[in-house]
Amino acid sequence: MLSHEENDLLTRVTGDAPMGKLMRQHWTPVCLIEEVAEADGKPLLVEAVGNRYVAFRDSEGKLGLLDELCPHRRASLVFGRNEDCGLRCLYHGWKFDVEGNCVAMSS
Repeated sequence: MLSHEENDLLTRVTGDAPMGKLMRQHWTPVCLIEEVAEADGKPLLVEAVGNRYVAFRDSEGKLGLLDELCPHRRASLVFGRNEDCGLRCLYHGWKFDVEGNCVAMSS
């Protein structure tokens, strides 16, 4: 029987937990391909290994998986506009490509 501490060590995945670090080093299925089948379709909120992400398919059909919150003002990108090969945050208009690069900023 595991102690409380041993159980916590093996099951906690949030933050800097050892098991979370290990799990994030490997591929983990987070959604079905059918859920993001449409180019420029609605972004999908997914949760995996204690974190929340947004999955989307850009105009060219490439898949992207970004942190849920925009780095600028922490608005949820699940409400973003998926347009012209990127996901645009509705709060201040920053746009991110499928690799997470900021490719446009509002002035």
